[in-house]
Amino acid sequence: MAPIDPCLFYEQALVGNGITHAFGVPDSCLKGLLSYLYATKHVPEHITTASEGAAVAIAAGYYLSTQKLAVAYMQNSGLANSLNPLQSLAAKEVFGIPMLLVIGWRGRPGEHDEPEHALAGPRTLDILHSNGFPYEVMPDTLSETTETIARLMKTAKKGNTPVALVVPNHSFSEYSPDETVQNGVDGTPNGTSNGTASKINKRPPRAEEWRSAEGDLPLSRENAIRCVLKQLYPKDVTVSSVGGNSREIYMIRKEKNEDLSRSFLSIGAMGHTYPLAYGVQIGHLSGRVICIEGDGSFLMHVSNNAVLAAEAPSSLIHVVIHNGIHCSTGSQPIPINTENLLALAGSLPYKQKFFVDTAEGLIQACEWAKKSTLIVVVVNRSVSKNLPRPSEHPYELRDSYISSFA
Repeated sequence: MAPIDPCLFYEQALVGNGITHAFGVPDSCLKGLLSYLYATKHVPEHITTASEGAAVAIAAGYYLSTQKLAVAYMQNSGLANSLNPLQSLAAKEVFGIPMLLVIGWRGRPGEHDEPEHALAGPRTLDILHSNGFPYEVMPDTLSETTETIARLMKTAKKGNTPVALVVPNHSFSEYSPDETVQNGVDGTPNGTSNGTASKINKRPPRAEEWRSAEGDLPLSRENAIRCVLKQLYPKDVTVSSVGGNSREIYMIRKEKNEDLSRSFLSIGAMGHTYPLAYGVQIGHLSGRVICIEGDGSFLMHVSNNAVLAAEAPSSLIHVVIHNGIHCSTGSQPIPINTENLLALAGSLPYKQKFFVDTAEGLIQACEWAKKSTLIVVVVNRSVSKNLPRPSEHPYELRDSYISSFA
């Protein structure tokens, strides 16, 4: 059969089934479709991510604020990279967030391919099946493919689950635009902020240049989170990383008899908090999204931040709490010192960056955050004992959060 025209696939099989946004890592099986998306769709409709897990996280966040499904695309060799957020965030056993995975099938049984696909190729369908993700192999015709995606969409919504369209090689025809229009994520350096809270000019700061507190660090993680929550406007929402950050937000909200509708407590998907928050802000146009995560989570997939921060809107504020340890697993040290962490953060393409170690500096940074912003809060290692875990089912937390966007 003749390959499917990628433009018709997008307009009929995707848009015709209610899907307009796609995020992912390029794959040769999908190159015709991706060439079309790259040439014709721009951020945030189409985002090329640094990892497959980030694509899943953005699609999950997008669903939370819009209740619309998005495509997370990848090659099957990258499916393993996406399993963490799929299993611990999007799966029906956790938050139950539907999305359409579009997976290029390298190493399909019976087809000659490169040796690196010899193991993953024949096991692609088994991986999806063993994780309970419904899937179908893409048919040969556009009409059948459109019907297949319609079935998968229905299954995803009814079952609160990711679903997958597995795409054999050569399924799409070539796409050759008259003039390629880039989608904006080009890594062009952006300006940085100035002022006493950030101390960033033409080079990353040295520790002795930004420290405002003498002796022991005055802020704890809990103090920092309380301070950030006090700076929220009525329409602001938060997305927080797995572990102590989310548990402390939960504790503070319960302590004040506040509902949880403005806080998404990510109990999984470590390292994917910023892409998740990025997805939320795509559909949240009336307020800011405050991403709160620990330094361990920040370091795990910092390449995603390097890609996304350049195009992040002014409504997305990223707060990283740096205490230098993995608190919830026994206080093992984070494998980077403060000066190197700040040098790394200083090189990222956020348009504003603030490094603070006091409540006054943190408040000032929150007030000054007017563009794509990173705030690194350096805190001491004091943590509350016996932090409560959410007693609500993840579906309750999900639905409460979704209600805040109504």
